[in-house]
Amino acid sequence: MKNIMYQLPEEKYDVLESMVEKLDDMETKLNEQIEKNVSLNKRLGESQAEGIFDQVSEGLADTQKEKLASLSESVEFESESEYREKLVTLRESYFPGKVAPTTAKTETLSEGMEAAPATHSGSMAAYLKSMSMISK
Repeated sequence: MKNIMYQLPEEKYDVLESMVEKLDDMETKLNEQIEKNVSLNKRLGESQAEGIFDQVSEGLADTQKEKLASLSESVEFESESEYREKLVTLRESYFPGKVAPTTAKTETLSEGMEAAPATHSGSMAAYLKSMSMISK
């Protein structure tokens, strides 16, 4: 084999160097855009997950919502339908039955006021009588 050496003129080196620099710049810009895209997709997923959580937790008491939120932290958001299905499963398994009412009941307690007489069984009447004697 022959050992062939080519000599490139100085102008060709400058063109090659500028092409390499442009390629490096383009790679850097591409990486920045990819990072922005990943960040935006992550924010979009979080926003969708919050919306789904709000829908699934609708009608729960605040404490139940907090519990569901802590349980749902381990659930990955892959798609809307899968995430919704997983949250519904969590809700049904931890909070079965009727949903807590959204409006709180208010009770008025009055000390020293007698309630309307109610009929009680014999043992309950004896218990209430002894409790009223102790409290006086």
